Amino acid sequence: MSSEVLRGIDPRGYFSTFFREGVFPDGRGLLDEQKLVFKQGECGGVGSSVVSTQGVTVSCSIEASVSLVSDAPLVDINIEPSQQLPEKDAEEYNSLLLSLFTIDNFVKRENLRCLDICDKMLPLEWQLHVTIKVLSLEGSLLDAVVCAIGAALADTKLPSIALDHADTDESVIEKNQIRADYRSMHKLTLEEPLMCCSFGIFVDSEKSKELLLLAPNFEAISVCRATCSVIVGKDNMVAVRERGRLGNFSLLKKMCQITAERRQKFVETLRST
Repeated sequence: MSSEVLRGIDPRGYFSTFFREGVFPDGRGLLDEQKLVFKQGECGGVGSSVVSTQGVTVSCSIEASVSLVSDAPLVDINIEPSQQLPEKDAEEYNSLLLSLFTIDNFVKRENLRCLDICDKMLPLEWQLHVTIKVLSLEGSLLDAVVCAIGAALADTKLPSIALDHADTDESVIEKNQIRADYRSMHKLTLEEPLMCCSFGIFVDSEKSKELLLLAPNFEAISVCRATCSVIVGKDNMVAVRERGRLGNFSLLKKMCQITAERRQKFVETLRST
């Protein structure tokens, strides 16, 4: 029986023959990284990026507006649904990514205060509107999106604000008293970049062994018992998104280690651009 016929009638058996040899069908090792490529400043807005990695390409653009200081959220995220990404899945990703901003993982709220030309903090805040477009989707969306947001934020430049409103004036600041001064631009003060890596856990029933797969494609995911996306910062695990049963804690530890190593490479590249 040819491998392609086996692939069609018994995908689990097809993948098993490769996984037992430590490779995917394309010859990539089960834990080999795929190249991560990104460009900044390609999509307009105050900051943007395009990221391609592990079969997924996304763009991220950031628009900014000014508001009075309040307790209201300062960041909104919109992953645009597409034929490749159902609206329900897009909403789930939006919620997870927004939670990372809420707990100050990308940028602290205090660093979204508007500054004047002398770097004086004003009673105004920047609101960031983050838009993600999915250009291709053959793997984990979250891996690419986390990198894209980080790269777009690092690219973001915001103007100084000229405020024609005295500090002692207790009246409400009016819109016509606020003016952007593009002669003086500020980069955002960011937290340490995040990295996300997604894994599949395949159970080899013949050998009663769990195999860890880095960045499996959709076809390989279909034969996995569980999938897990791990998001890490500089010194800690920030979030975990699981599907299925993850029974071995040592596997999670291994995932965090791999993600931390990939994050370090991304940080070095990001800082050298």
